[in-house]
Amino acid sequence: MSTRITVAVLLPLVLTSGCGAPAHPPEGSGAQTVDRDDVELRDYDIAFAFDDPVVPGDVVPGAGSVGTLPLRASVVTLGGGELTWTPDLDEGWAVRTPAARADGAIRAAAIVVWPDAAGHAQLDPGRRTVRLQADLRADAPAPPRPGDDGDNVVQWGRFGDPAQVKLQLDHGTPSCRAVGSDRAVLVAADRKVVPDRWYRLTCSVRTGEVRLQLLDLERGGEPSEWSQPIGPGAMVFGPVPLSIGAKVGASGQLDRRSVDQFNGVIDRVVVDVR
Repeated sequence: MSTRITVAVLLPLVLTSGCGAPAHPPEGSGAQTVDRDDVELRDYDIAFAFDDPVVPGDVVPGAGSVGTLPLRASVVTLGGGELTWTPDLDEGWAVRTPAARADGAIRAAAIVVWPDAAGHAQLDPGRRTVRLQADLRADAPAPPRPGDDGDNVVQWGRFGDPAQVKLQLDHGTPSCRAVGSDRAVLVAADRKVVPDRWYRLTCSVRTGEVRLQLLDLERGGEPSEWSQPIGPGAMVFGPVPLSIGAKVGASGQLDRRSVDQFNGVIDRVVVDVR
């Protein structure tokens, strides 16, 4: 069974849910209309739909979302970066992250999520299945530069920590990295995403397998899949933040040495343990 999280990204704010626990939707499911997304996303541990009424182009100070554990969530920025509202694939809204720059200060921004003390213990996967998922529309890959050499979509745990799971684009190529008590496992796609096209990217980590899925939301059809027939072992994160859009340190602040800012648009983010 999964624990339940109620999420509200309204600059440090805590909300809790008192509703019952519906069953988890099938893996890989997810609607592309605002009303269906709102209903389905309530079934996940952490879920952001970004579909509150907004003004396009305005700065994102926070966003209503649904989920099943008490959380604190905030927007953090660096170098003049900001998150702004932009239309999603259908009738809702999504979050535009800072565009890459060839020189000058690196502009970065991310959403940082902290489960409360009880939530951290309940959310730690151990050897249960954990899933990260996000809809995204990426900018064309930018030339690497010191301090910004990657596109982190969703990250939980840092490199070198006892546990980590990360969904990312590596110069346009989707991949997932999972680290646990036994080993680090990396699964990468054999193709790059097409810039300015909407995809749903999913990483599932379970005993004996790490699987990456890439679904073209504009063309439809079945997702492409890549996997490694080996798991990372037990994953115990403890009180570390989860970030959406860029890399943060243990304090929840953006990493100035290696921010790995995702450049593009992010929507419908899910983190689920069961």
